[in-house]
Amino acid sequence: MHQTHHDTKSRPPRLDQLRHLFQPVVPLGKGEGWSEALVRWQLNDGTVRGPLDILPYWLAPNRLEEFTRFTLERAGRAAVANPTSKVSVNLSPSQVLLPGTLTTLEGMLPAVRCRLHIELTEQLHADGGAIAERLLLLKQRCGVVLLDDVTPADLATRTRFQAPVDGVKIDRTVVLALLGHDVAGVSPKQAHKFVQEVVHRFEIVVAEGIEDPNACAELAALGISHVQGFGIARPAPELRSEASVAALTRRTEGGAPRGRLPSAGIGMTADDEPSGWSSR
Repeated sequence: MHQTHHDTKSRPPRLDQLRHLFQPVVPLGKGEGWSEALVRWQLNDGTVRGPLDILPYWLAPNRLEEFTRFTLERAGRAAVANPTSKVSVNLSPSQVLLPGTLTTLEGMLPAVRCRLHIELTEQLHADGGAIAERLLLLKQRCGVVLLDDVTPADLATRTRFQAPVDGVKIDRTVVLALLGHDVAGVSPKQAHKFVQEVVHRFEIVVAEGIEDPNACAELAALGISHVQGFGIARPAPELRSEASVAALTRRTEGGAPRGRLPSAGIGMTADDEPSGWSSR
């Protein structure tokens, strides 16, 4: 008998049932790419569940440190097994402030942790000053720190303590507005103004949720440095090499990729789209 969605609510996932899928973040021109680690729950019947079935349980305060250590160590092992690859993981402000986060990273070889990127999720936290200080320590160890799912409404709040970040990932709703789609709360004019601001401020600016690779030329002209989404490459079980991500870059130049990388396999659903929780 197949396990139902209701069953997943009543029986939370164990850590040994969780795995990462990896989705490339591809540079538009110069710059290096990486892959974002997306946490998924593999059920016995082959179904893959997304973060909404995982995180409410594992982000509880009494499980947060164990889950954070699992996330970082799993990404670190992937980096060890793929010495020419870089991988990003999402951490909430609460995870960033855990003492064990730095301890876990310091237990990795410098050559490994320098290939780990940290994406700070949009979860609100009262002590922004403490977060900024901790991000500085993370940056000294990992090299690259990004703000995930940034919108015009929250950029000022998330950077008011001069957090030492290298870039931002623009929320997909803003990207849709930027490309002329009707989006509640964000007009195309607001989206363009926002992109001008972040491109001026940050070295790395990622447009998320790209469904049509033909948009890459327009995004590159606006100064967007990287793209991510199903139109570029779907999540897959393997961590791509730097050369593989570079090949995707060449395919996106001037239009649609000539042959996307394969999808992640059986049971993929809309849950596998990147989200604010996606790297867990």
